[in-house]
Amino acid sequence: MISLGFWNLIILIAVALVLKSNWRLDDEKQGWNNSLFLQYPFIKQLGQFLHKPIVNFIIQAFVVLIVTRLLIYTGWLVHLFATYPEPPFWDFKWFYVASKLAHEHLSPFKPEIFSEWFCNLTKACGSIPPFVYPPNIIPIIWFLGYFSINTAFTIWTVMHLVTIGLILWGADILLESRSRAFRTICMIAVALIYGVIRDLQVGNLAIFIAALVLWMFILAKKNQDIPAGIFLGVAVCKPTLAALFVLYFLLKRRFTLVFLCVITSSFLIFIGLLLTGNSVTEFLPDAARGFSIWINDPSNSPYLSMSRIDLKVIGPRFFPNNQFIAKLLSNLIVLLTFGYVGWYWYKQQSQIGWSKNIYLSEIVLISCLSIGMNYSQQTSSVMLIPAVVYLLNDLLFQIRYEVFAWKRMSAWLVGVCCLLVQTGFIHDWVLIPLANNWKWKAGELPYILKVTILALPSYAVLGITLSILVLAITSLNQKQFSEFDTLK
Repeated sequence: MISLGFWNLIILIAVALVLKSNWRLDDEKQGWNNSLFLQYPFIKQLGQFLHKPIVNFIIQAFVVLIVTRLLIYTGWLVHLFATYPEPPFWDFKWFYVASKLAHEHLSPFKPEIFSEWFCNLTKACGSIPPFVYPPNIIPIIWFLGYFSINTAFTIWTVMHLVTIGLILWGADILLESRSRAFRTICMIAVALIYGVIRDLQVGNLAIFIAALVLWMFILAKKNQDIPAGIFLGVAVCKPTLAALFVLYFLLKRRFTLVFLCVITSSFLIFIGLLLTGNSVTEFLPDAARGFSIWINDPSNSPYLSMSRIDLKVIGPRFFPNNQFIAKLLSNLIVLLTFGYVGWYWYKQQSQIGWSKNIYLSEIVLISCLSIGMNYSQQTSSVMLIPAVVYLLNDLLFQIRYEVFAWKRMSAWLVGVCCLLVQTGFIHDWVLIPLANNWKWKAGELPYILKVTILALPSYAVLGITLSILVLAITSLNQKQFSEFDTLK
């Protein structure tokens, strides 16, 4: 599973020692002594089985190897990027070229200009997908243009590593349990989400958006609407991931937060248009033309794409020869999912007197909708990090206050299994090897694979959304809002 070189062995030993010192329930264990959940016969038998020496050793060894492999792979990526002659031909180059164009007061939104400069700056020529981000991203990536491409990529990589640390810290804040074991489990589970490392691999900025949204939620929970609004205003530079939160806070009547978000976003848009020598009337036609070219690229097409995880690909996978029915099915799935989430929100708000308080379940559902309703790639799965925390908090609540129930536990297990699909184990060991055996860019994928295994990430997004929706609805009549769904 890992190479047992000298340094790898040192890392393995260090990981084992750190996990051993942190694998403790502390005072959590004492609070579970009278747990009705843990007294259920099946749970007792499961606990006895897991406490057998050989089983316990296998579990510990597996966890140590997984964490060690993750650290070694991350370190190897950073080392590779630091020693590579030039940055990998991935998403980072799009941001770098756009920044360089902005420094020359040229528009990166014009496909011909962007393609020409991309060829000159990166030496990668040919059919280059256009730059389709909104103008408010330009001030955010402006600093890249001051450096050579290698130096800029080094800075970009360091920013990713710092952001991963901020996300782990934010997840730890939202976790209800203070026991070392649960906090360790939370950190490992968050780090295993495929988008965390995938974003580092390709140099995307989805992880920055996820971090902004996560900390925006933490600040909004503490009624610090001014910094929360600024964070959200910056995050909408990738509107497919963040725009839905603006509507949510508007419905929550957090007007100060929404106002600051709109002001921040508008200011960035104005600066972005100014830096690129654009006006709104010039930008909109260029953006529409660029988007049309971009969406028809094989790597983005819902009929052919291997990287998309949104719900919009489900219809085209089932009905590749009927565009009308394909769109109808996808839109129907999205509409029903959005409708059920809206119904839950309305029912919850009715019970709590249309409170302005922010709840974790709502943020998780909005995050799931953000990557399910719109175009989303593998890097966007970082938006599922709040779902990891929610499922752990829900398990804690069940153990502390509930009797074991198969229906509720089944919904919880569905959520966990769907999160497992969004890890590197499925993507790197199942999906990519299968796709590489076929000419998937040419559309030569067997129909049965398209609608089953290779569509698993999209099904998983739908499964996580429905799982958390069921758990949230069944919690409406309980005291769960005050116990685990609110931030202490």
